Amino acid sequence: MKKIATIIAAAITALMLVSCSESGVVYEPQTNKLPSNGNSWTVLVYMCASDAEAENGAYSDKLRQLMSVDYPENITVAVQTGGSGNWRIKGMYSDYMQRFEVGKDSLYLADQSVSADMGNYRTLSDFIGWGMTNYSSDKYMLILAGTGGNCIDGMGYDGIHDGNSLNLEEISYAMSLASRKFDIVGIDASLMGSLETASALSTYADYLVAPQAVQSEDSWNYKDFMQYLCGNPSVSDEDICREICDTYYESCLANKTASGVAMSAVDMSKISALNQAFDGMAGDMLITTNSLQELAAVSKIMDTVHVYGGATAEEGYSNLIDLGDTAVKLQGQLGATADMLIEALNDAVVYRVCGENENHATGLSVYYPIEAENDALQQYMEVVTSGKYKEFLRKICINCSVDDPSGSENYTESWAWNTYNEDMQTLEYNSILDANSYELNIYGNMDMFKKVSMNVYKADRDGGYVFVGNYDRIDSDWDGGIFKDAFDGKLIKLCGKTVSPSLVRSYDEYELYSIPVLLNGIRSNIRVSRDKVTNKYTVIGAWRGLDENGAAQGGIKKVSFFDRITPVFSVYDEAHNKTEYKTGKLSVKLTGGAAEKTADNGSYIFEYELTDIYGMKRRGTPVSARFNSGEIYFD
Repeated sequence: MKKIATIIAAAITALMLVSCSESGVVYEPQTNKLPSNGNSWTVLVYMCASDAEAENGAYSDKLRQLMSVDYPENITVAVQTGGSGNWRIKGMYSDYMQRFEVGKDSLYLADQSVSADMGNYRTLSDFIGWGMTNYSSDKYMLILAGTGGNCIDGMGYDGIHDGNSLNLEEISYAMSLASRKFDIVGIDASLMGSLETASALSTYADYLVAPQAVQSEDSWNYKDFMQYLCGNPSVSDEDICREICDTYYESCLANKTASGVAMSAVDMSKISALNQAFDGMAGDMLITTNSLQELAAVSKIMDTVHVYGGATAEEGYSNLIDLGDTAVKLQGQLGATADMLIEALNDAVVYRVCGENENHATGLSVYYPIEAENDALQQYMEVVTSGKYKEFLRKICINCSVDDPSGSENYTESWAWNTYNEDMQTLEYNSILDANSYELNIYGNMDMFKKVSMNVYKADRDGGYVFVGNYDRIDSDWDGGIFKDAFDGKLIKLCGKTVSPSLVRSYDEYELYSIPVLLNGIRSNIRVSRDKVTNKYTVIGAWRGLDENGAAQGGIKKVSFFDRITPVFSVYDEAHNKTEYKTGKLSVKLTGGAAEKTADNGSYIFEYELTDIYGMKRRGTPVSARFNSGEIYFD
C-alpha cells in the first residue's frame, strides 16, 4: 500500500510540474527580460482568431511560438486577442478582449475589457494607440493575423461578432490615426498581398509583407523571425521583411507544403509610381474594348494569367490574378505600358518567395473578375485607384450594373460589345453526330469566343446527369469553326475512383485542377496538378475554399494516407439546372494518387461548352455515349 501511495504522490508531483511549466497567462508585470542590444522595437500583433482557433488551435500555436523566444529589454511584443469562442491557452477567455505583453513561456496580461468586435476599425485603432502609448520605441511593426479574404472583403472575420471583417478602408483609417508611421506592416492572412492592399496602406507604413496565395496550415514562423529580430534589431527593415518571408517558406518546406507559397516584401515608397504604371497599362487595356478582335485577344490571354485563391464554382471565386504575370503576357498586345508596369513592379517588390506551383508569382496580385458578381464589383469601384481600370472592368462585365460617380462608361458604350451584339444575332452552332464522332460546327464570328471544351456526365439511375469533368481533348479548327472530339476514353481519377475535376487554369508548364470531396467528413477541395511534359499528376493538398463571406476557410493542408476521401458530385437535370450534390458511395485512402484512368463502364452524356469573351457560356446539343472496356460508342 505504501508503494502505491508513493507512486500516486510522484504522479501528482509530475502533473504539478507539467502544469506549472505550461505556457499560459501571468497576472503580473514582466520583469525578467534580457539586456538591450540595439534599436528598440515594438511589435503589435492584432490577432483575430475566427473559427480556426476553435477548430484546431491555430492561433494558440502562433502565441506559443511567440512565447518560445527570450526577449531583450529593447524588444516588446504586445498582442491583442479576440474573434474566437474557444482559446486553447490557460487563462485566455473569449468573453474578454485581452492584451498581453509576450515573454518567455508566458503571456503577461496588460489590459482586459469586454469583448469587442475585431472587425471594427475602432478596435484596431484603439489597440494601436494603446500599444504606441505604453510601449514607446525607435521602430514599430504591426502584424494583422487572421483569416484572409481579398481586397474587397479584407481580413479578420470575427467569429463571435457575425464574421465581421476589416476591409482595406477600415485598416487604412485605423493606421492613419496612429501617432506615427509604422516601419513594417505584416499581414498574416491568405490572399492579402495585392496592389490594392499596398495602395491603401502605403501612406502609413514603409514596408508591407503579405501573401498573395492561400497560406498553408503552417503558421508564419514567428519563433524564428522573432529570434532574428531579437538578435539583429539594428538591421534594415528590408532585411527583417526578408527574414519573415524566408522563415515562413522554410517551415513550409520542412512540412512539404511549400509548393503553394507566394509571399513578398514591398517597398511602400514605390507604390505611387507602380499605380501610375498600372493606370497606363489599364488605359491600353481599355482601348482594346473598341475592337472585338483586340478584346478577344486580351480575353484569351487573361484566361492564362496566374490566379490565386478560389477559381471554381465549388471553391468560390477570389477573383485575384498575378499583376506581373498579367503584364508579361499582355506585352505582345500592349507593348510599352506593360513593360513600364513590369519595371515599376520589380522596383516595388524588394523580395519574394514562391513554391513550384506559384512560380509565376511576381509579388502582388490584382483584382480581376473571373466570375463577375454585381455587389463585389460595385464595392471594387470604391477600392480601385485606376480610373482607366475601373472603366475597363465596367466594359467587360456585361452582366453587372454598377454605379460610378466618376462617370466612367459601361459596356454599352464599347465598340467591341456593339459588334458582338450584332454578330450574335446571326450566330449558329450545331452539334453533329457522324458515325462514332461527335462534332461541333460554329457559323459566325469566331472572335466572339475564347474557349470550346467538353462537359462529361455519367447517367444517374434517377434520371439526372452526374458531372465528372470538363475536358479540352478536342481537335480544334478555330478559323473554320469546326471542333471534333478527341476523347481517349480516360478520365481523371483520384485513388482509382471517378471524381468531378474542374480545371482551375492551364499554364505553359502545367494544368491545375480542383476536385470537390469530403475530407474526413468535411467539405473540401483537393488541388491536383498535371505536368504537361510528363503527364504526371500530383496531389498538392486540400482546402475548404471560400465561405459565404468570401473568406478563405483555412489553408492548404497535406492529404495523407490516413485521411478519408469521399468524392462529391454535382447532379444536373436535362435543362442543366443543378439539382443536388451527391457523394460517392465509398470513402477511400490516398493510394495511387491522381491519374488518368479508363472510364468506368456505363452510360455517359457529352456536350460541347462554348465560352465567349464576356464569360457567357453556351452548350451544344448533348449526346449519349457508352463506355465499354475503354472504348467509347456514341448512340
